Amino acid sequence: MAKRKQKRYFFTVVEEVIMDPKYQHFRGGRIEVYDRKDKSGYACYEARFFIPEEFIDSFRETWNFKESDEMPFIHWDYSEVEKGNNEKSKNKR
Repeated sequence: MAKRKQKRYFFTVVEEVIMDPKYQHFRGGRIEVYDRKDKSGYACYEARFFIPEEFIDSFRETWNFKESDEMPFIHWDYSEVEKGNNEKSKNKR
């Protein structure tokens, strides 16, 4: 079986502890982007996230250990959260 060619960039999801009990049903952290051509060992880009905990499994599945040949630009759309339209999360507080 032929070995799959690795793409230039790969992503990892890093969760961080949320200490405020007010946000106990949320998960936060960052997606780190690594460039295989950069030998420093540090991420070349990162995007922060703060999401309701019911989405963390699908979020990880979407981002963790994915690869790309294009440098990503990750942009979140906060409009639903800002409007308070996330009923599931509001009901858990």
